[in-house]
Amino acid sequence: MAVRMGIDIGGTFTDLALFDEESGHVRVTKAASTPGEPHRAVNDVIGRAAIDNSTIRDLVHGTTVATNALLERKHQLPGLITTRGFSDMVFIQRMNRKHHYDLQWDKPIPFAERRHCLEVDERCNYKGEVIEPLDEEGAREAARRLRDEGLSDIAVCFLFSYVNPANELRMREIIADEYPGARVSLSHEVYPRWREYDRMSTTLADAFLKTLVGEYIEDVANGLAPIGVDANFLMMKSNGGLVDHRAASAKPVDLLVSGPVGGVLSALYFGSLVGRQNLISMDMGGTSFDVSLIEGGEANRTAEFEIEWGLPVYAPMVDVRTIGAGGGSVAWIDKGGLLRVGPRSAGANPGPACYRRGGTEATVTDANVALGRINPDSFFGGEMQLDAAAARTALGRLGDELDMTPEEVATAVVDLVDFNMVNAIRLVSIDRGLDPRDFTLVSFGGACSLHANALARIIGARDVLVPVYQGVFSAFGLMTADMRVDESVTTSFRSDLVDFERATELVRRLRDTALQRIATEGYTGTPVLEPTVEMRYSGQNYGTSVVLSLSDWAFGPENLAETIDRFESEHRRLYGYDIPGEIVELVLFTMTAVGVNEDPGLAPLPPGGSASPIDERPVYFSEAGWVPTRIYRREQLPPGAELVGPAVIEEAMSTTLVHPGEQVDVDDYGNLLIHVAPT
Repeated sequence: MAVRMGIDIGGTFTDLALFDEESGHVRVTKAASTPGEPHRAVNDVIGRAAIDNSTIRDLVHGTTVATNALLERKHQLPGLITTRGFSDMVFIQRMNRKHHYDLQWDKPIPFAERRHCLEVDERCNYKGEVIEPLDEEGAREAARRLRDEGLSDIAVCFLFSYVNPANELRMREIIADEYPGARVSLSHEVYPRWREYDRMSTTLADAFLKTLVGEYIEDVANGLAPIGVDANFLMMKSNGGLVDHRAASAKPVDLLVSGPVGGVLSALYFGSLVGRQNLISMDMGGTSFDVSLIEGGEANRTAEFEIEWGLPVYAPMVDVRTIGAGGGSVAWIDKGGLLRVGPRSAGANPGPACYRRGGTEATVTDANVALGRINPDSFFGGEMQLDAAAARTALGRLGDELDMTPEEVATAVVDLVDFNMVNAIRLVSIDRGLDPRDFTLVSFGGACSLHANALARIIGARDVLVPVYQGVFSAFGLMTADMRVDESVTTSFRSDLVDFERATELVRRLRDTALQRIATEGYTGTPVLEPTVEMRYSGQNYGTSVVLSLSDWAFGPENLAETIDRFESEHRRLYGYDIPGEIVELVLFTMTAVGVNEDPGLAPLPPGGSASPIDERPVYFSEAGWVPTRIYRREQLPPGAELVGPAVIEEAMSTTLVHPGEQVDVDDYGNLLIHVAPT
C-alpha cells in the first residue's frame, strides 16, 4: 500500500486528501488549524485520516505562511547590503502614485530599516565587466555591523549582478566568515532580472522570510517522525510545482501563494475530467476568497505579486487573486452608518457567533445559518453543532442599528460578500478583455458553493461546476502537482543584431541550471523542458513571452524568424495589432523544467437510481422569501441524476445551494454541473 497525501493549512481549517494508489480510493478529512503550531494541525488531521502512517509515501504541503508573514510584518526586518550610492532605492521606489492628487498619501514602507541598509564599494557595468572590485574590508565591516545589530537575515543586491554575480558570491563568503549564523539572500539567485528596485524589493522579501519559513517547515517536518510518518515531504511552490522541504527554505519567496495554487491545480484536473478548458476557479474558505482564471486548459501565470500598492515581490507563480471574504468575514457598520462585510475575519477562534466559542460578531456563516442554508446539526459532518439562535442574536444587534430584521440583515450580508467576490472575478476576466460567459465557474472550499450560483448570475456565467471533494479541494490539488522549476536570465539582443553563439550559450546554460536545480529539489526522473523568451518592440517598456524556437538546443537565424512570428501573433492576440518589420528586442530567456508525477486516477461511480431528498426545510431566497426546500445528501446522488432547485445538497465539509429554477446534473464521477437560471 502506497499513499500520496496533500495537506493544506488555511486560516480556519487544515484540509487533507489522500490517494491510495493500490485501491484507487480517495479519502478526505479536515481539522481545526492551530496558528503558531503548524505541526499540531498537521498531526491532528493525519490522525483523523485513520490510516497506517507508515504507508504514506509522499506528503505534499501547501501553506499561506509566507503571504501572511509579509502582510503582518511581525518578524524582524532583514539587513541590506548594496552598491554604494544605491541604499535609498527601496525608499525612493517608483515615480508613480496610487492616488495622483492625494497629498496625504505615503509610499509603502519597505522590508528594511534605513539604518540597516549598508553600502559597500563595488561596481559592474551592464555588460558584466567589473569596473570596481569589491572592497573586502568594507564588506567585512558591513557584515560585522549587521551581526552586532542581531540581524540574522541579510539581503545582498549589487548593480548588474544578474549579468556577473561574482561580487555577490564573494559577499556571501565574507558574511559566512564574519557571521556564520546568518541566512543570506543574493539578488542574482532570487530574481536575476533587470530593474533594480524590483530586484531589491524581491530580495528583501526573500530575506525577510528566510528564518520564519525555515522554522515553519522545520516545525512541521520534526512533527512527522513521532507519529510514524517517514514520507517524501514536499512543499507546493507558487508556480504550481513541488520542491523537497529541505530545499524550500533556500528561496522562500517561491512559496507566496503555495496554498491557493492547490485549488487551481484541482480545477485543472477536474476541468479536464469533464471536458471543460475555460474555467474560473473560486475558493471560499473561512477567511479569504481566492480566484484564478484558466483559459484553454492553461492556468494564467504571472511573476509579480504586490504585498501592497507599490511594494512588489517577483517570483514565478500561478496568478491567484485573494480578497478578505470568507465564511468568517465579520459584518460591521462603518462611521457613515452603512453595513460592511470583511476583510476582517473571526477566524477559527473564537469564530462566528454560531460556533459557541465566545464570538459575538455576526459573520457570513451566521447569515447562512439564519437563512436556513446551513443545517446547524450537520455542520462539519455533524461533528460541530451550530447555535442558530446565537447567529440570529448577532445579526439582530446589527439590525437594531440599521432598523432591519435579522433576515434582512442576513440577506444584506450575503449580498455584500457576493458583490465583493464578483469584483475579484472581474479582475481576472472582464478587466483582461475576457467574457465570463465563456467560462465555467469551479466552486470549492467550505463556503463557496453556498454563493457560487449567485456569483454566476451576477457575472453572467451560465454554468457552475461543483466537484467532488470540494471541501478539501486545494489539498486534493496538491496530490496532482508536478515538480517544477523556472530559471531565467536577462538578455539584451536586438533582432537586427543577435549574437547567435552567445544566445545559444545562454540557453544551454539555463537548460543545465534548470536540470540541476530540479534534481536538487528531489526529482529523480527525466523532466520536460520548456524554453520561452520575453520580447518587445523597440521602444516598448514591457514584454510578451512566447515559446523560444530552438534546433538541437541551438538558436540560429531561422529560429529567430520563427520566434518573431510567434511574438507578433501573440502581440496581435493581446493588443489587436503588430508592427511587421519593426526591430524586436529579446530581453529575457526562461527555462522551465517540469518533472511529471502521476495523477490520481478517479474511478467512475457505479450507476444508481434517482435522487431522493432526505428532508425538507424552509430556506430564505432573496428573490422568493422563505421557500420549502428539498435537502439531499451529496454521497447519495447517483450518476445521471437530475435535480431542479430550490434544493440544498449537504456533504460533510460543504453545502451547495441551488436557487429556484436552476438545474443540477450529476456526472459519472459525482461532480455537480449546475445550469444557472437567467436573471
